[in-house]
Amino acid sequence: MKKLFGYFLLAGALFVSSQVKSQDLVKGNLSFLKGATGVNVVFNYDNVTVGKEGKEENYLKRKRDEKNNKEAGSGDTWVENWNADKEKSYKPRFIKLLSKYTEWQLSEETKERYTMVVHTTFIEPGYNVGVSSGAAKINLEISIYDASNMNKVLCKITMEDVKGGKGQFDTASRVGEAYAKAGKELGKFIEKNAKK
Repeated sequence: MKKLFGYFLLAGALFVSSQVKSQDLVKGNLSFLKGATGVNVVFNYDNVTVGKEGKEENYLKRKRDEKNNKEAGSGDTWVENWNADKEKSYKPRFIKLLSKYTEWQLSEETKERYTMVVHTTFIEPGYNVGVSSGAAKINLEISIYDASNMNKVLCKITMEDVKGGKGQFDTASRVGEAYAKAGKELGKFIEKNAKK
């Protein structure tokens, strides 16, 4: 029985660690955040790459053409939804979990002392075709600045291969789950390292 319990613990540890391939503090430290009650949060998708397509515009063009060829106008609607999901799904899910694990008040206004820029550098949207599915993944660069000087990065954190959903049919749910996990893992990382 003890051996079986040990296997469950190991499996659980592997599952948790596999949710984010790597999360690294690549510049600065987080000690300045000790005692902070919130940060301003800004999302940036400049130069994001998507799947194997490279540039996001290449991916969007292919999807638009594919869907418009099947049903006129459906590709244009799909692209509109892709762009809207960044604001309607990804941002709120990230903020909700980051707030939960840091107990911060998070704002898009510039009322807090520090500003966090969440730069998405890569999105793997995943897929679900019924008989087969693939998980969504994202890579993020999180930079934190003093809001009064957005030219000087106080710290930078990279997150690679943050896994999202696999079984969902819609892209927003799969990718949105990756942003939720990123918010959770970043919140835990900040709580642990800001106290050092």
